[in-house]
Amino acid sequence: MGNKNLTLHEVAEALGVHYMTVYRYVHEGHLPATKNGHGWIVQASDVRDFQRGANQAVSPVDGGKKAAPWSVRMLALLIDGNERGVVKLMESVLRSGNDLYFLYLDVLVPAMNAIGMKWSAGEIDVFIEHRASGIASRSAAQIGARFSKRGVHKGTVLIGSPIGEHHVLGSQLLGDLIGMEGWKVDNLGGDVPAESFACAAMQISDVVGVCIASTMPETLPAMSKTISKIKKASNSSISCFAGGAAVLGLEHAKKLGADYWAGCPRTLMPLLQEHAFRN
Repeated sequence: MGNKNLTLHEVAEALGVHYMTVYRYVHEGHLPATKNGHGWIVQASDVRDFQRGANQAVSPVDGGKKAAPWSVRMLALLIDGNERGVVKLMESVLRSGNDLYFLYLDVLVPAMNAIGMKWSAGEIDVFIEHRASGIASRSAAQIGARFSKRGVHKGTVLIGSPIGEHHVLGSQLLGDLIGMEGWKVDNLGGDVPAESFACAAMQISDVVGVCIASTMPETLPAMSKTISKIKKASNSSISCFAGGAAVLGLEHAKKLGADYWAGCPRTLMPLLQEHAFRN
C-alpha cells in the first residue's frame, strides 16, 4: 500500500471486506478518514494500524479478551470535533462487551489525557482542548444516563472540586460510576468554596462520604481547607476521599486531612461499600 491515500473501495479490497463495512468503520470512528469532495480518503498507514489493532491484543480485559485500540480512535475523533462519532464509538465499545468502567477509564480518560499533553506541548490550540472537553462531557452524559440505577439507594455520595479547580469531567465520570453502583450522587462541580462544601455535607440527607478531586497542585491547600471544614462541621462523622492527579497516594491524602485516597474509581467502590447504609 505504500504511503498513499486510499479510497474506501481500495481499503475494502485491502482488508477483504465489503465497502459498506469500511464505511461503518469510518462512520463509527474505528478508522481515521478525511472528507474529500463527496467521498473519503484514508491514509495507508492508518489502514496498517487498523489491521494491527484488529489482530493484536492492545490491552487485556475480562480475563484476556482482546480489545481494540479504542482510545486512539477516541483521541482522533475528539481532536476532529466529531461529537457524533464520539457517541457512536462509545456505543461500539459497549456493544463489544465492555462495561462503563472500561469505556470511561480505559478509553475516554486516556484520550483526554493525551489531548491535555498535546496542548501543553503546543501541538494543538487551546480551543481544541476546550471543544474536546465539551464533547466528552456531553457524550458521557448521554451514555451514562442509561446506567443510572433506580430504586433504594445505599446513601448519598457528595462529589466536587475545591476553589480554583475547574476540571470537572473526572467528577462527572466518577458520579456516573458511583450512581451505577447504587448510591445517590450529588455533584457540586468545580470551584466550590470550602464553606459551601461543608454546608452541603451537613444539609444533604444520608451522606455516606465526600469525594474531593484536585488535578492541579496549586489547589491542594483549598482541598485541605475543604476537608477540614467538613470534618469540623460533622464532628469527623463523614468520611472524606481525596483524589485527582494532584493527590499522589494514601499518605499524601491523609496529610491533606482525608480518610482515604480515591486513586481510581475501581478501588474507590469497595471503600464506599464499607460506608453504605444499606448493604
